[in-house]
Amino acid sequence: MNKRLTEFILLSVFLVTAVLLYSSTASYPVMVQGSTARYVRFLGVALGLLCALELFFLLKKKTPEEGTNKLTMASKPVRFWGLFSLLLLYAVVLTPLGFYLSSALFLPLAMLLLGARKTLTISLSTAGVLLFVYLVFALLLEVPLPESTLF
Repeated sequence: MNKRLTEFILLSVFLVTAVLLYSSTASYPVMVQGSTARYVRFLGVALGLLCALELFFLLKKKTPEEGTNKLTMASKPVRFWGLFSLLLLYAVVLTPLGFYLSSALFLPLAMLLLGARKTLTISLSTAGVLLFVYLVFALLLEVPLPESTLF
């Protein structure tokens, strides 16, 4: 499968998803038609317009070599599959370890896998992300994050 065909298929799927997302708001309860349904409609319209625009640009391409390149999953397969495996492991340990401990382990490992080598940068980035998530989601928005089942 070439790159152009893959892009066309993915954009078409996203376009259909946008239409289904928009049409699903008709079944929302009356009390959320003005708030939640309006937001979901906005997402559907935005996704649909962006997909349609990208499809237009894809079909407008004149040079065949741009879109007929062979599709490759990743230029560095070890990093790709390593990160994929790390994400699966993160999803598995999220429930037993909780969000903060899982993320404190996942973030530095992902940064190392992707090429970061400075310990101070990795530590500060991890601490900054976790602090931001705690302040915004836990304190400000009061979103319950996954808690540990082991502790």
